[in-house]
Amino acid sequence: MSHSKKSFNRREFIVGTTAAGLGVRMAGGLSQVLAATTAEELRCDVLVCAATPGGISTAVTAARLGHSVILAEYEDHIGGIVSNGLTNTDLDPKKRNAVGGFFNEFSARVLQHYTTVDPGGVGSPNIAACNSGFFYEAKVAEAIFGQMIKDEGSRIRVLTKHELISALVENGRVVGATFLNWDTNKTVRIAAKVSVDATYEGDLAAMAKCPYRVGRESRAEYQEPHAGRIYMRFGTHEVLPGSTGEADGAIQAFCFRFHMSKDPSNQSPILKPAAYNREEYRYLIEDIRSGRITEFMNAVGVFPLPNNKIMINSLHPRQETGVPSESLDLAEENWGWPESTPAERRKIYERYRDHNVGLMWALQNDPEIPEPFRKEVLAWGWSKDEWAATGNIPRQVYMREARRIVGRYVVTERDGDMIEAIQRTKLQPESIAVVQWEFDSHACHKFDPAHPGVREGYTFVPHPPLQVPFGTIVPQGVENILVPIACSTSHVAYNALRMEPVFMALGEASAVAAHLAITESIHPSKISVGRLQQLLLAIMHPSLT
Repeated sequence: MSHSKKSFNRREFIVGTTAAGLGVRMAGGLSQVLAATTAEELRCDVLVCAATPGGISTAVTAARLGHSVILAEYEDHIGGIVSNGLTNTDLDPKKRNAVGGFFNEFSARVLQHYTTVDPGGVGSPNIAACNSGFFYEAKVAEAIFGQMIKDEGSRIRVLTKHELISALVENGRVVGATFLNWDTNKTVRIAAKVSVDATYEGDLAAMAKCPYRVGRESRAEYQEPHAGRIYMRFGTHEVLPGSTGEADGAIQAFCFRFHMSKDPSNQSPILKPAAYNREEYRYLIEDIRSGRITEFMNAVGVFPLPNNKIMINSLHPRQETGVPSESLDLAEENWGWPESTPAERRKIYERYRDHNVGLMWALQNDPEIPEPFRKEVLAWGWSKDEWAATGNIPRQVYMREARRIVGRYVVTERDGDMIEAIQRTKLQPESIAVVQWEFDSHACHKFDPAHPGVREGYTFVPHPPLQVPFGTIVPQGVENILVPIACSTSHVAYNALRMEPVFMALGEASAVAAHLAITESIHPSKISVGRLQQLLLAIMHPSLT
C-alpha cells in the first residue's frame, strides 16, 4: 500500500507494495493472485521490467554483452507506445548523433524496410515518407523490435502477459521481482543480479520503495522559470498573466496516436462511442463553425506515414491564432494514472478512448461543422491493418508522464541554461545521454475561456542540448535497480527528456551499467562511470572510438 509525505500542493512519495498495492487487471483481482498455484522460479543476469522501447534497448544491449536477460511485459505485445501509434520521431534526422546507438540501428532498419521490403526499389514513395527511418507504421516498428530481440537468440527470454506483483528486496537491494502469468495463473518469481525498471510508470521502483514524485514542482524549488502553474504561448519563453508558479499534483494530458488511411481497401469506419458527449467538444466545434479553423490539420496534429497513412496527435494552440482551443488532449482526468492499479488504469484508458474517438466522430458528423470540413475528414478511416484485436484503436494510450524517481542527480530546467563563457550548457562529467528536444509539456488543465489562446501547463520552450548524468537513472536509498524511463528529473526537465530515442539511450546505459556491475560483483551505483562512458561510446558511436 502507499505511504506518502504530503505538503500543500505537492506530493513526494515513498511507496512499497504487495499484490494489493498494485492490483490485478484480470477478473478476480487479488483473490486470483492468492489462489495462484506454486510459483515458478526463474533466474537471469538482468531482469528488464516492461518491453517498452527503452526496455527492449536494455534487453538487447545486455544480451549483446553476453548476459542472460528476462524481458517481462504486462501486455500481450511488445514495443510500448511506439507499437501503439507514436510513430513520428521527435528528433531532427540531422541531429541523429545526439542519440546514436540503438535508436540509430532501429531507424536504419526502418529505412531498410521501406527501401527493400515495402514496396521495394529505389525511388519508392515510402522511402521519402519514412523520413530517413524516423516515420513508420506501428506494425513495422513492432516487427523490427521483435526481430532485434530474436537476433539475440536464447540470451533473451520474453514473458508477455506477466503482471508485476512485487519487488524482491533484501537488505536495501533489489534481487528480482514476482509476476502473475495470466495464461497459467501461476506466480513467477524471477531472481536477477540486476533489475531495470523500464515501465513508463516506474512501478517496480515504487514497489522497491525508491523515493519518487508525481506532479509539478514550484518555480522556487529549483529556480525553474517555467515550473508550476503556468500559461504560455507555444514556442516562446514568455510567462503570461495568471501564472503562479505554484506546485501541484498535476501531470500533463494523455491522448491516442491514431493511424488513419485514405485507401478504401484499408479503412474501417469511425463509430460513435456509446459514451459520446458533444458538450466535451464544444470549444473545438465552435472554432471550426466560426471559421477560425478551416482544415483538418488545424484541429488535430496530422503526420504523414508510409503507405498513404497518417498519424494523429493532439494539436497545441497555435501561437499566431490561439486555436484549437481544445484537441485530443484530455487534461486533468489522468492525474491518478501513475499510482493507479492496472484495473483503474484500464478505466482511464477507456475514458480516453471514448473521448478521443468521439472527437474524431464529431469532426466527421457534427451538423454545426461546415460540410467541406466534414467531407475532408470523412475521406479518412482507421487503418484496418493496425490493431485488429482492438477495433483498429491503439492498445495503449500515450502516457506522457507518471512517476519520476528521486535519484542521485535530478535534472532540472536549469541544466538547459546556456553558459555564455563556454557557449553551451554545463558540462556533466558523468553524462550518459544528450537531450535536445524542447521543454514540451502538454496541457495540465482543460481549456479555460478566461485564458483564450492558451491551455494551462502547455509549454514548448527551446533550449540548447543538455547532458543527462548517470545519477539520473540511479535511485536514492535502494541498490541494484536502474530506472531509465521514470527517471530523476523535475516536471519541466522531464518534458524534454521524455522522448523515446532518449529512453532507448538510457536503456543502453542501464544495460552497460548492469554489465559492469555483474562482471565486477558490485552494485550499479558503484561502477566506474568513466568505464561506462567508454563502453557506451564504443557501442553508440563506434566510428569515434
